[in-house]
Amino acid sequence: MKILIDKNIPYVEHFFSDYINQIEYFSDMDLEIEKVKEDSIVLIRSTYKTHGKKIPKNIKFICSASTGEDHIDKEKLNQMRIPYAFSSGANAIAVREYVFSTIALMLQEKKFDKTQPALIIGCGNIGEGIYQALKYFGFNVSSYDPYKLSTNHNEDIQGYALISLHVPLTTASESKHFTENLISASKFERCDDGAIIINTSRGGVVSEEDFLELDDQANNIQMISDVFKNEPQINENFLEKNLLGTPHIAGHSQFARYHMTKMAYENVVNFLGKIPLEKEDILESKNLAFDKKSFDKDMKEFGLPVSLMLDTYNPKLDIFESANFKKIRDNYNERIGYSQVVINNCKSEHDRSVLKELGFKVQES
Repeated sequence: MKILIDKNIPYVEHFFSDYINQIEYFSDMDLEIEKVKEDSIVLIRSTYKTHGKKIPKNIKFICSASTGEDHIDKEKLNQMRIPYAFSSGANAIAVREYVFSTIALMLQEKKFDKTQPALIIGCGNIGEGIYQALKYFGFNVSSYDPYKLSTNHNEDIQGYALISLHVPLTTASESKHFTENLISASKFERCDDGAIIINTSRGGVVSEEDFLELDDQANNIQMISDVFKNEPQINENFLEKNLLGTPHIAGHSQFARYHMTKMAYENVVNFLGKIPLEKEDILESKNLAFDKKSFDKDMKEFGLPVSLMLDTYNPKLDIFESANFKKIRDNYNERIGYSQVVINNCKSEHDRSVLKELGFKVQES
């Protein structure tokens, strides 16, 4: 059986080393799935959408090396009895780290401080992890999720200085609590002056059109977007109006991409009725000596070790031009995650606990 794999999925040769002779690579823009003649497994990214495509019956399994699911037409595949799978949850740590670094940047630039109210909308693996971490560090944080236990009873964003979105994209026909255009004109009007909205969920959750129509003098709202409508053909004007924009890479630390491919490998091998082999971990790590003076200064001023967080990952490094969205996203695999950083010579148990709470590894001795 052929295994067709998107050429921009990293670590394929490492995990699929026993299947190299069965692999054919494709580009997500060029795959004509309706022309596939041999019995095949197709391994895609979230950039390839199956909706509206004539999928032949010799496609036996579709596996996505991504956590998002809205690019696969599940209803159609279910009708055709073609199984599918995702790398569910594999990027949660990376997205949390992206949001932590974004908050660290806002703290450093004096656009936000820990005493100001913050709201996390969506309490799945990502949102709940961010909420619990900020709560641990003493931030004035609340949460809202209509399906889970949360501190707020609705998603009203009035009174919050920082709002972080962690929800799937759903329409009115799909859910009572649908999220399409969740943040639109009526919500923008209720935002406090200078409020920061971070969107790492899906582009359609925020109405880009309504944001562009805002009067900057009357509605001083600062948008930070990692996701956009109509990717990869994104709205250049919307990107330019953002305080910070990155090309859908919040979940793409090396750690996350490695584990997304690992999970995809396991899904494919399980489908073939075989047992996945344990592979040697080839992820690189970064060793840092603990800087007690800088750590204490940051904790006192910001409530977080901002210098360490931004030295590990600064989202400003991923600012981009709209025309380069796809090229950057396709080739993005340089970012070191917090979980790949090993901190040495940290002698205080309290300091070690703080670092571990954020996901850093700490050398005990």
